[in-house]
Amino acid sequence: MRRNGFTLIELLVVIAIIAILAAILFPVFAQAREKARATSCLSNEKQIGLGIMMYVQDYDETYPMAYYYINGATSANGYVQWTGLVDPYVKQLRGNATIWVCPSHPLRGFAPTNFTDGNAPAGQIPQTAGVQDIQASRMSYICNELVMPRKKYASVPQNVVPIAAVDTPAEVIAVAEISNYLGALNDSSPTGGAAIKSHRPTNGVSDNHNVYDGEAGVAGPVYALTVEEAWNSINFAVANNNCGGRHHICYTSPDRHSGGANYVFTDGHAKFFRLEATLNPNGFLWGKRAYAAGGMTVYDPVSGQPVR
Repeated sequence: MRRNGFTLIELLVVIAIIAILAAILFPVFAQAREKARATSCLSNEKQIGLGIMMYVQDYDETYPMAYYYINGATSANGYVQWTGLVDPYVKQLRGNATIWVCPSHPLRGFAPTNFTDGNAPAGQIPQTAGVQDIQASRMSYICNELVMPRKKYASVPQNVVPIAAVDTPAEVIAVAEISNYLGALNDSSPTGGAAIKSHRPTNGVSDNHNVYDGEAGVAGPVYALTVEEAWNSINFAVANNNCGGRHHICYTSPDRHSGGANYVFTDGHAKFFRLEATLNPNGFLWGKRAYAAGGMTVYDPVSGQPVR
């Protein structure tokens, strides 16, 4: 009697074919999944952009601050951060707190520096017990300091930025994607400890080739970061889970989505870019001037000419 079935060789051939197909298709599936996440992130940012513009219209056509102290003097009572200021408008648009979280952010968003609701990833603790910052409960986005500066207290020289001060608003970044690394935002702060400094802003410039820190005052001239300067700072943060006093662009994750990231612009629209494109001095997207620090011109460090 003849038996029907597969020989061992035939089974091995079929298994090999399946393995080859899996090796080909799994990366395609992963790319498709990441594309979907990037699209969801871009949708979030479009809603955030609309929320920012609604805030601007309600507050004398000025952008929100990156953050300031609740008590106006120290961090003892926590922070008011830009996401907390814009969040009421975002809720009007969509009523969903997850709009602040990029689905590709490994920790599903950072909690505030101070929080009492316990809504934080493992390893993140509040800086001050019993204090709640006015900030989104979890967030994956970070603002541009040239547009939304820090002004903890009155003596800080940076000021709120009116929309009229921003030349070509459709070409100036307001919001980027925050770093994947909890320690990166602590930078060299001696008070960082185990608390994350998620309220901090970023920027794409230098203060005469030194770290641009508008809170301490800007001496100038202000230069656009070169691609090499930017990646050196970002890669240091990735390797060390800390920025170590490097340029504050190290607070961002510019390659989260297949080698690029999503950005919100000062006119409210959002778009995907690779980091190199945002730093092109002939199409510089981090600000043509230091709007919050007296409006200093931003120069191309190679040609010495103003960026365009």
